Amino acid sequence: MELTATTADGVRLAIAHAPARGPRRGAVLCTHAMMAHGRYFGVARRPSFAGYLADRGVEVFALDWRGHGHSRPPDPRRAQWSFDDYVDLDLPAALAAIAAHGVAPAELTILGHSLGGLVTLAALGTGTIRGVGRLALAATSVWLPGASGPRRRRALMAAYDLASRPLGFAPIRAFRLGTDDEPRAYVAQLTGWARTGRWTSRTGVDYLAALDNVVTPTWAFVGAGDRLCRPEDAEVLRARVRMARSLRVVGEEYGDPADPDHFALFTDGRQTRLWDELIAFATGRAARATSA
Repeated sequence: MELTATTADGVRLAIAHAPARGPRRGAVLCTHAMMAHGRYFGVARRPSFAGYLADRGVEVFALDWRGHGHSRPPDPRRAQWSFDDYVDLDLPAALAAIAAHGVAPAELTILGHSLGGLVTLAALGTGTIRGVGRLALAATSVWLPGASGPRRRRALMAAYDLASRPLGFAPIRAFRLGTDDEPRAYVAQLTGWARTGRWTSRTGVDYLAALDNVVTPTWAFVGAGDRLCRPEDAEVLRARVRMARSLRVVGEEYGDPADPDHFALFTDGRQTRLWDELIAFATGRAARATSA
């Protein structure tokens, strides 16, 4: 099943939907990482992360950001948009569509994975969205090396920027780096943060400073095998959120079956311990939090 959300600028967004089996105990909106779409949450298949939650009474929604997955048009090869459009237009439209379906923001846990977590934090911090029940941050960080930060990260972001210039988009699929291409305007904004060391909107809003305004109960977790978001990266943002629990590191050292990477948090069927903790968090019960 799929819902449709229409943004203020007329973009139609796809939201995959897995109803809860039996009485609904909670609801989760999954928001995906960049260079990808929301299908890795597994709403349309069993067994899967979304299926596991739905089978235990948690209604699952999975949003495709504009230009990703089933939310096309626009096409990143022919149109331009930025991170700010996800914050100001896409996420508010998705919440409105889910509310119209019968799940109010106060009943909802947003599961922000990587880019999805950044978008949600920025939207909450700036007041673009309000009243969300809970926020789960999965492998969420922002690279801000600036001029003197880690050389490898500066080089990777510079290469990302250069790759997007000749065609007007980053050819992610051609390079086999992910499932979805990214538009030049988005890449320029992202790599600009890395170059300047500042996480800002195109109009100068300081998203990092705005995190002081986030009062949503928050739980952050990261995989021990994640090279894109290490525990110390996730901690930079988590520590700015006043109602955030201790960071949960998922890995063998903490009693988990493996050290998951960026996507294995949701694609590795062995991670049911983490998934049970997420269910507990989304349904208002105490989720175990392991300090990094």
